[in-house]
Amino acid sequence: MPFYECNENQFVENVRRLLESKQSFVVNRRISIYDDYRYGPATIPDQEFEKYAMVCDRKRYKYTVYAKVPFIDDFHGRFYSEGEALHSASSLNFPRISIPYYKVEYSFNLWGSTYSHTFDALFEPNILIEKKDLSARMRKNIQTRKPSMLVHVLKFDPPDDKMLALNLPKQVIIFDVKKMARVFDT
Repeated sequence: MPFYECNENQFVENVRRLLESKQSFVVNRRISIYDDYRYGPATIPDQEFEKYAMVCDRKRYKYTVYAKVPFIDDFHGRFYSEGEALHSASSLNFPRISIPYYKVEYSFNLWGSTYSHTFDALFEPNILIEKKDLSARMRKNIQTRKPSMLVHVLKFDPPDDKMLALNLPKQVIIFDVKKMARVFDT
């Protein structure tokens, strides 16, 4: 059973040709959330990194990223103190901060062959200043005795639905599937 990975143009063109030939088929879309340290502040382009500039800093692309101010990563539930190394393209034993993303897979089956197009959509950072209750460890890192204070909070918002959609012809109906099983002939 062949499996063909297509880029966006190839996938849309294959769908268009199938519509012209009056073939019956179903387009499946699977959206899965990942937080596997594939993306981090050190490895994103400068224009994307500017969104994180309020809480972290780097010299240039693929250099170590440091915290500018103490902040809380609300998605992962972690606190980072000022000057702490957050992410590096190569030198840290483990990245301390990562950017969650959706892996979006469009596919259809035709005559035993699967045609697929997969892409990633990063979550958008949202940096706020909020009053938070701080744990003893957090208070020790920023050297304060106050149980709560104003602190920067990094939140990740899911990408807009437009970012998860392909520009397919209007005649195509897309089914969102929770679990996609691939069957292989033996």
